[in-house]
Amino acid sequence: MTRLNRMLSRVADALFYVAMLAGALMMIHVTVDVVSRTVFHHPLPGTGEITATYYMIAVAFLPLAWVTLRDQHVSADLFVAFMPDGMRKGSEIFVELLSIAYVGAFVWQTWVSAMAKTRRAEVWEIFGGYLPIWPTRWLLPVAGTAMVLVLLLRLAERLTSPTTPMTETE
Repeated sequence: MTRLNRMLSRVADALFYVAMLAGALMMIHVTVDVVSRTVFHHPLPGTGEITATYYMIAVAFLPLAWVTLRDQHVSADLFVAFMPDGMRKGSEIFVELLSIAYVGAFVWQTWVSAMAKTRRAEVWEIFGGYLPIWPTRWLLPVAGTAMVLVLLLRLAERLTSPTTPMTETE
C-alpha cells in the first residue's frame, strides 16, 4: 500500500506542478496582453480564449488528486467532530464511497465528451484563425481519474486500518 501511495503521490505532484506552470503562464500571457494592448494598441489574439480553455482548466482541475491526497478539500465537519469514533469512521467511509461514485461519473462523462470533441477536432474561431481546444478536453478525465485513484486508496486504508489514515502532511 505504501508503494501505491508513493506512486499516486508522484502522479498528484506532477499534475499539481503542471497546474502551477499553467497558472504562471496564464499570468505572463495576460500581462503581456495588457501591456501589448495598452502600450502598442495591439492586443494578443485569443488571450481570453486561451486563458479560458487551457490555463484555467489546468489550474482548476489538475490539482484535485494533490488536494485529495493531502485531505485539503474544504469541509464542514461540525457534526462529524462530535460523533463517536465508530460512527465517524462509518461516515468517512460513506463519504469516500459517495465521492468515488460522483467523481467516477464525472470521469466517465468527461471521457465521453473528450472522445467526441477529439473526433470532431473541436476548434474555436478566434481573431486571425482557429484555436484547437479538443486537447484540453482530456485534462478533466485525467484529473478525475487521478482523484478517483487517490479516493480508492484512501478508502482501502480506511477499511484496513483500525484508525483513520494519515494524510501526507501529518
